[in-house]
Amino acid sequence: QKVWYLLIKRGEKMEVKDILKTRRLELNLTLEEVASQVKVSPATISRWESGDIANMRRDKIAALSKALQISPAVIMGWEQPEDNTKAIIDAYNKLSPAAQQRAREYFEDLLSNPKNLRNQ
Repeated sequence: QKVWYLLIKRGEKMEVKDILKTRRLELNLTLEEVASQVKVSPATISRWESGDIANMRRDKIAALSKALQISPAVIMGWEQPEDNTKAIIDAYNKLSPAAQQRAREYFEDLLSNPKNLRNQ
């Protein structure tokens, strides 16, 4: 399944720590939920997200990539997450006016719930 996610800083390379936190929040996962999947403490996840721990074991990178549904290469900082803004806009523009209205209503519904919003 294709996962859609957007970059915070358009045109700038995101640091690995920012990618990890952004992706966790996009998936509405808590530190505890990710930690449980990766088999580390929530404090370790927090320290990865803050940049306090820069090195990760390979098995933890693999588990984290699965939990966050992103490539291990993104976690390693070798690749940046895709910026799918254009693809999303193109898909929206293919919709009929009625379907576009439903899409806008769906997004408004998502945005009205603070739980769905990225912490800024």
